[in-house]
Amino acid sequence: MRRVMRVSGGRRTLRSTVVSIGTLGAVSALMVTGLVLVSTSTAFAAGVPTQLVFTTQPPSTSTAGGTGLEDVAVSVEDSSGQVVTTGTGATDAITLSTTGSPGMSGNTATASAGVAKFVGLVISNPGTYNFTATDSSPPDTGLSAATSTAVTVNSGAASKVAFTTEPTATTVAGVSLATLRVSVEDSTGQVVSTGTGATDSITVTSSCTLAGTTTATASAGVAAFSALVIDTGTSCTLTATDASRALTTATSTSVTVSSGAPTKLGFASEPPSTSINGIAVATLRVSVQDVYGNTVSSGTGATDSITITSTCTLAGTTTATASAGVVTFSALVIDTLGSCTLIAKDTSRTLTTVTSSAVDSQGAQTVLTLTSLSGTVGKPLTLTTSGGSGTGAITFSVTNGTATGCVVSASSLTVTSVGTCIVTATKAASITNLAISSPATTVTFVVPGPKATRVAGAVWVGKRTTVTILGSGFFGRPRVISNVAGITARVTRDTGRSLTVVVTVRSGVTTGAHGFTIILANGKRASVKYNLR
Repeated sequence: MRRVMRVSGGRRTLRSTVVSIGTLGAVSALMVTGLVLVSTSTAFAAGVPTQLVFTTQPPSTSTAGGTGLEDVAVSVEDSSGQVVTTGTGATDAITLSTTGSPGMSGNTATASAGVAKFVGLVISNPGTYNFTATDSSPPDTGLSAATSTAVTVNSGAASKVAFTTEPTATTVAGVSLATLRVSVEDSTGQVVSTGTGATDSITVTSSCTLAGTTTATASAGVAAFSALVIDTGTSCTLTATDASRALTTATSTSVTVSSGAPTKLGFASEPPSTSINGIAVATLRVSVQDVYGNTVSSGTGATDSITITSTCTLAGTTTATASAGVVTFSALVIDTLGSCTLIAKDTSRTLTTVTSSAVDSQGAQTVLTLTSLSGTVGKPLTLTTSGGSGTGAITFSVTNGTATGCVVSASSLTVTSVGTCIVTATKAASITNLAISSPATTVTFVVPGPKATRVAGAVWVGKRTTVTILGSGFFGRPRVISNVAGITARVTRDTGRSLTVVVTVRSGVTTGAHGFTIILANGKRASVKYNLR
């Protein structure tokens, strides 16, 4: 220890400038006989690092996955509790650890001036933890560890459900699955064991048919399903949904479903509703099934012999052997006309039989022919046919040919112009006969020949007059000519039943009875008499 002596007022004063910790404690004044020792401006230097101390404890509670622990701090200290700010230990690496499975990160920090601050310290798993701080920098690894106060980590808000115990990979139809569990979790995957979501109702659905207990209530965030059954299906997954709130759903691993014992037969593919008498029915299939309708694809029943019988007379292949629980009939023939059903029976063991839907065994049709081939413009034509078999109703369809406005209503055909319409007749199928259509047939519409009855009005020599020719069958303003020279006639209006005609007669034409000839565009004509005055 360095000392400075000076005399002041007959007394000697000793000033201490540096006191080393461990050599001299804190001293404010020391009285010695005839001498006063006064401490001024004392500076304390830390000793050798011996221990770690939590200078900032973790909070009492935190949220899983959060960063609320980042203010935790640990200092390197000597034996008397002074922080080692310089020298050995001042920049040591400090690690925090704890028991259990906290899912901890950000738990290593390097000291600065003897203090390690943990920025970004996170615990992912809920629980109650105490941290143990250790020095991992040689030669200070033997420093006394420090233990923090307890922190309780809670889960975050419920955001999804998850299968924490997946269903078994295989099961038998109708048998309860081994207990599976679905948990309500926060966004980091931690189970919400308390608070909102911890007691939610969870429902399990699937593309397979489920039975048993499909809804369960969570306890501490976990819903257990111990009586869930898959009744039908071959391979499927389960979907878990939170029925209490809108959370992200979960999909399980795949489950392969095996059938139960064979109990019945079923049509894997029904016969068609119609067939042609004497010709093989379109391929039909019969399956050996368990009580839930699953095909018994292996084991007992999978290779049984199946026979088809019917209310109709059958021919062809009526008995076949199953392969993987399915029998295919590709050469079965119905030999009688009419409606009948097919009955499948297992001849290898006593199983419930199955009956098909009705099949109409139909014979071939005779040729259907349209017999109404011509009509008159302006008059409906009743369409008729010949041929065709059975009791099916006859209908007609039409398209324009050279005529315009071809329209069919029931069996009545009309047009708006001369020309042709193309008509097809169809006879519907009946129980005993197939449907049949006629060839597309041309129907021709014409205008009937004109008929003139009289001329209304006078015709005068040397004058232009207007008269009316009365009659029927006029069409398209026909030409009108006189039987004597010097007379011209021009049609100005045609109503179909009357013609308005302007007649011009030169001077010198002989008066008396004469005649007009009306000529249609199709060449048909009519004549009528008139008097020239």
